[in-house]
Amino acid sequence: MPETKDKSQPSEQEPSQKFGATPFEIPVLPLQKTTLFPETMVPLAVGRAASVAAVEAALASEEKLIACVSVRPDKSSDEDAKSDDLFEVGTLVMIKRMERVEETLHLIVQGTDRVRVLAWQQTEPFLKARVQILPDLQTTNKEEVEAAKRNVQGLIQQALAYLPQVPPEVRLVVLGADDPVRLAYFLGSILSLGVDKEQQMLEADTVDDLMHLAHDFLAREVEIIRLRSKIASEAQTEMDKAQRDYVLRQQMKAIQKELGEGEGGEAAEAEQLRERLAKLDLPDDVRKEAERELTRMEKLPAMAPDYHVIRTYLDFILELPWKKSSEDRLDLNEAQKVLDEDHYDIADVKERILEFLAVIKLRPDAKSPILCFVGAPGVGKTSLGRSISRAMSRHFERLSLGGIRDEAELRGHRRTYVGAMPGRIIQSIRRAGVNNPVMMLDEIDKLGADYRGDPAAALLEILDPEQNNTFTDHYLDLPFDLSKVFFIATANQLGPIPPPLRDRMEVIQLAGYSDREKLQIAKRYLAPRQVRENGLTPEQLEITDDAINLISGRYTREAGVRQLERNIGRVARKLALKIAQGHTEKITVDADAISDYLGGPKFYPEEARKELPAGVATGMAVTEMGGEILFIEASLLPGGRGFTITVQL
Repeated sequence: MPETKDKSQPSEQEPSQKFGATPFEIPVLPLQKTTLFPETMVPLAVGRAASVAAVEAALASEEKLIACVSVRPDKSSDEDAKSDDLFEVGTLVMIKRMERVEETLHLIVQGTDRVRVLAWQQTEPFLKARVQILPDLQTTNKEEVEAAKRNVQGLIQQALAYLPQVPPEVRLVVLGADDPVRLAYFLGSILSLGVDKEQQMLEADTVDDLMHLAHDFLAREVEIIRLRSKIASEAQTEMDKAQRDYVLRQQMKAIQKELGEGEGGEAAEAEQLRERLAKLDLPDDVRKEAERELTRMEKLPAMAPDYHVIRTYLDFILELPWKKSSEDRLDLNEAQKVLDEDHYDIADVKERILEFLAVIKLRPDAKSPILCFVGAPGVGKTSLGRSISRAMSRHFERLSLGGIRDEAELRGHRRTYVGAMPGRIIQSIRRAGVNNPVMMLDEIDKLGADYRGDPAAALLEILDPEQNNTFTDHYLDLPFDLSKVFFIATANQLGPIPPPLRDRMEVIQLAGYSDREKLQIAKRYLAPRQVRENGLTPEQLEITDDAINLISGRYTREAGVRQLERNIGRVARKLALKIAQGHTEKITVDADAISDYLGGPKFYPEEARKELPAGVATGMAVTEMGGEILFIEASLLPGGRGFTITVQL
């Protein structure tokens, strides 16, 4: 810490009194990255040969004086400074004390006056110059200087508020200084302003200029000190919070250990995962990846974001049924019985299921087929899939694909994304708990596509028996065998399904039901279900065949039986109201009573005319939703080059 010169003590004759304005020769000591000011006392360490020689020459003189001149910042180097590398203005100092330690001289020097280098006398073995002492600084405006001094002292008080470690004696010296020049030089000595700014203060011509420079430089340093203090305080706060959290966690672990709960924290959690991993029968590549991720998790703290991502990923891997399969029911007679119980007719579909079961019975490692049921709404596509799973004694999973536009819905998201999750295919496998469920992909013709990808393209791999044995979900990033899954797709139309995807599946058309078939379906399945669901019993309600035929013919117009079941449900609800109000006798609903419950008929089917006018013929319009009679009238009109036939419907 530099000290100010105490002029109240007796000392040797001042250099300014001895030399005045007369030039004189003196050794020069170059200073690297620092500047000495008059009226200050500082320690110096001299180690270079040329600098040691200059100090020894100064000590050999009677006055023990030497000129300290700073090296220009752009000329600073590890080599000895040359005369051209130095500023022209320096400080004349008196060597107060010298101590030699090996090849280094430790000095205590005191600045006395400013000097200007007039000419260089020698450069070897040390620098020697002809210098002249500069006159003392003069004050131009005393009031302005006094104001600047008080502002500087105010800034010093602000700085000391952020620096409680500053010794009290320094505070007294700085705040009690009366001489503005000594105050400015002292601040230049203790602040790390840089050689350029320190040299500006040293070369100031008047006290006014010196105080302005000191004020500007000090204001900048105070702002830097304030910011450093703020950053240090925030860092200390964060560190204190981290230490507090650590102590609380350690205390919580100790309490849990005493209570026998959660012993070991993260280590116990990792050990539990490792035990689960050891018990499971996993493929080699899956086990290797799981162990690698588990090792990564053990090295992470519980508060790290990746810790929970890896934990969730490992949980998902351990819950997947990699090698767990359900046992198929291979009794073909029993399977036939189940299919007949659930569905009327559709002998070709039932035969295809029984063929597959027969193949599985003869060859257990056979690949599951990919069936696609195509038909109008309400013909029983989804319920047929449930019957197949019941007949085979397999778990049933249903995925609705209608409106899906994002390929990641099927393939999953990569774990690099926030909120990543597996695709719906792998999620369904996990819910099923076995790797051979019956999985129904409902409404496959309603898939969409946009900038996020084409889900239909993702299904090409999922529904290909030659590829899906190594299906890779983006989240899982491991191959999973889907070849044992019995995929059943449903669609209302084949047209919207891309040809490559249609080629992967075995299409089975489900035509609309005739009136005779609707009657049998209603008697066997629909009416008993609606009676049961509306809180009635067969002893309380009976619907005749004529009533069912009337409902299907005059109150619905559909290929399936969905609307037929709704109307039967409406009848059952109205009768449930009667019974709930106290009616006790059995109610039989015939064709004459239907209008009392459902109102007037909604449709009147066209009947063929017994006698057709000339030029009118009958035809049948057939669609996926059913058929209807059309009357066609043809007219022959003369045209430009013959005759034109006009058809009117």
